[in-house]
Amino acid sequence: MNTPAPGHTLLAPPLHGRRNALDVYVIVISGLAVALMAITVAADLHDTDTSARWLPIGLFVVLLVLGETRTWFRFGDGGEVTPGWAFAFSIVLLGSPTVAAVAIGGCTLFIDLVDRRGLQKSSFNVAQVMVSLTAGALLLRPFGIDGPMTASGSIAVKEAIGVMVAGAVVFFTNALLTCMVLSLYHRTSLRSMLGRDFMLSITADGALLALSPIFVVVISYSLLLVPLLGVTAFLVYRSTQQAIQKAHEANHDSLTKLLNRRAFANHVEGFLGSHSDTSPRGAIVLLDLDGFKGVNDRLGHDVGDRLLRGVADHLTAAAPRGSVVARLGGDEFALLAPDAGDDDEALAMAEHLRRRISRPIDIDGFPLQVGASVGVAFAPLHGRTPADLLSAADIAMYRAKRYRSGVELFRAAGSAREVGRISLLSELSTAIAAQQLSVHYQPQVAFGADRPAVVEALIRWQHPVLGDVAPRDFIGLAEHTELIGPLTQFVLRQATTAALLLDDSSIRVAVNVSTRNLQDRHFPTGVLAQLASVGLATSRLELEITERAIGIEPERSRHAIGVLRDAGVTVTIDHFGTGAASFSMLHELHVDRLKIDKRFISGIATSPRQQHIVGGMLALATGLRIEVVAEGVEIEADWAMLGTLGCQVAQGYLVGRPVSIDALQTSLSLHLHDNWWSLPMDRSQA
Repeated sequence: MNTPAPGHTLLAPPLHGRRNALDVYVIVISGLAVALMAITVAADLHDTDTSARWLPIGLFVVLLVLGETRTWFRFGDGGEVTPGWAFAFSIVLLGSPTVAAVAIGGCTLFIDLVDRRGLQKSSFNVAQVMVSLTAGALLLRPFGIDGPMTASGSIAVKEAIGVMVAGAVVFFTNALLTCMVLSLYHRTSLRSMLGRDFMLSITADGALLALSPIFVVVISYSLLLVPLLGVTAFLVYRSTQQAIQKAHEANHDSLTKLLNRRAFANHVEGFLGSHSDTSPRGAIVLLDLDGFKGVNDRLGHDVGDRLLRGVADHLTAAAPRGSVVARLGGDEFALLAPDAGDDDEALAMAEHLRRRISRPIDIDGFPLQVGASVGVAFAPLHGRTPADLLSAADIAMYRAKRYRSGVELFRAAGSAREVGRISLLSELSTAIAAQQLSVHYQPQVAFGADRPAVVEALIRWQHPVLGDVAPRDFIGLAEHTELIGPLTQFVLRQATTAALLLDDSSIRVAVNVSTRNLQDRHFPTGVLAQLASVGLATSRLELEITERAIGIEPERSRHAIGVLRDAGVTVTIDHFGTGAASFSMLHELHVDRLKIDKRFISGIATSPRQQHIVGGMLALATGLRIEVVAEGVEIEADWAMLGTLGCQVAQGYLVGRPVSIDALQTSLSLHLHDNWWSLPMDRSQA
């Protein structure tokens, strides 16, 4: 028998507790099963000559019980195919439909009790097999078969047709009842369910059911042929296994056993086909894990895979009743909840999923934890196709990631200025050639100096439709792809060329370096080649790195940094103090400067706690002869406090905002004889 395809969360708690069409359907099928069983039992009471058939019937009953309770083929997540129908229909053809129905119904109930399936599911499963089998058995009688199929010693054309019709009724009834219950459960169209699950049922139950007449003929002729029959049945069953396996692999993720992207899109399409604008809204929930890449990189792909399986288990357990869960790829999951209710209910459901995913997952006794950013779109409100709905959910999810809000609903109003990650990345790949990118420069000024010591090169994207795209909206995405290489090269070319335009040859330009840059074995030589091509001294380039940039394959990262520093390039630790490895970097790397993250700087004038922390960092850096830059200096009180503590350099809006190279040159000429920070700047440029 077939069970529903994996990825359908049949045991999840309901989102809404009201009685619906599914409850009525289960009651109707259960009542029909009772009625058909009563008719079958009444018909069997007239059959008193069963002594000659007890041995073959008993053999088939034993095979049925063994085949059902000791599954020959079972998918790891619950989908299964067993030879039960072949043996049950064989008992029917031997003239004992009551025995067949009781045997297969009892086995089904036993399995459901062992698997702790709910009352509703167990009731339906038992009723479904009994209705299918008894309906086929009763249709044998109009064709003159009211006892064993081989009772007359030969099979007439009419009887052969009757066997085929009865087998087809058993098969089609079972398939229809199964697809109908799944359609009601997931609130999707019956046509959609038939399109996916019906073909799977044909390759499995249909092939096995067709063996039943052969079983009966062979066992009626001679029990000595049973072993030969067993070999034939085994070969057919093996071919069925392969067909089921291929169908399963085509629609499921091999790691988590959830539906894959294609199967999920098919299910969403079926849902859209059965719902109008006035129907209860379904919710497309897109979940992207936060911090998974770090786990994968630091602890290995094996641990990452086990973590993904744990996340899949958490998500399936927390999904609302009737939901379909899928892994779209990487660390991205999706869910279709068939009745999401209003906005507040959808947000509460998505937040519940996010919190469940964020629970620690035990890996060999060690708890690992990742967060998630969640986007929600409504079907069919926000899209008429699976692609449109996933795009809308992606936009909402990316907003949740960008603003660290956890969960966001898609907003149709104003969404013309919003794009999802995939669209943004595809457009970013052509932004350089289209001259949409530029570089601005933010000064870093030493206390008491009248000139910047360094200007940091910061990339800007002027999108033709979206306008200014903030760096935080695309840099993080690019770091997960090969695009970060061309972006860094673009900034490096612009910054080294701009440095030659500055009147003061002592000013360095600082360029941020990502993890992927340091993992590229050609990166150091590429940097030095760029400096040589424009004729800029290596002492005028500074590279800013974070602890994450050397945390992955640290030996290769340290080698790249060492080559560049030995050539005269200045190396700075960026965002110092924000990660556990910041201090170990000072031990493992020889660096020239460190930048204290702005979270320690903002408001330091009124925070004794921050003053002690920053004072400790300054003392440490002084002892190591490392220059310190304070990031995020925006008010004069913080500037004064940093000067009192002994900080050497400051960067922030008080000192100057990022500006174009032309605006920077103008500012340099204006501040020639005065303290840089004390004079106004054109702060309208960013």
